[in-house]
Amino acid sequence: MGTRTLGLLAAGAVTLAGCTGGGEDPETSSTSIATPTSASSSTPSTPSSSGGSTASSGEATPSSSTDDAARWTSPPEAARANTRQGAQEFAKWYTQVTGAAQHLMDGDLIREQSTTGCVKCEDVAVHADSRKGVQHPSINPYEDITNVKVLKWGKEPTFQVDFTIPKHELLNDDGVREATVRAEKAGLAMRLQRSADRWFVSEVTLAYRGSMR
Repeated sequence: MGTRTLGLLAAGAVTLAGCTGGGEDPETSSTSIATPTSASSSTPSTPSSSGGSTASSGEATPSSSTDDAARWTSPPEAARANTRQGAQEFAKWYTQVTGAAQHLMDGDLIREQSTTGCVKCEDVAVHADSRKGVQHPSINPYEDITNVKVLKWGKEPTFQVDFTIPKHELLNDDGVREATVRAEKAGLAMRLQRSADRWFVSEVTLAYRGSMR
């Protein structure tokens, strides 16, 4: 079985402009998003229905059903408030959404939480969609948030969200394990905009990535 991976994260560290910062297959690191794009817009994307499921068989690790997608279509109440804490909770939640989108192979989960002008958000969404027919994570790899810090507060607040990527499997469309991804530490930086009484991400990029070994 092959070890081809299409993970979100890339080696190296970058920051947003103006901010500081299977089987016998060998373990592999995820690969990833390119350099940041600063294009943004205050117009939120148009919500669309989300879904996605993966069958499991053989050595498969069960994937989530379409019921899980519903969890990621609307921010929790704590992430809606027009406050510093509300924005911080949304940044944390958005990071988890990017992992859920990869796991469920559903880029619309990201689009629903991003502005239409966020080019990098769309890149990540397309990446999530492209996992169909290739390999996708057996779990949501970005659920374990370890820290959220404010890089800049103001009209368009910017945050860095640190998280731990646990060791997990990459599955094919039949739910069969094809490769193993090693555990890593990583962080995403993102800029938020307020629209329609809630937060949206207008820019996102990799903050850092490092092995846990």
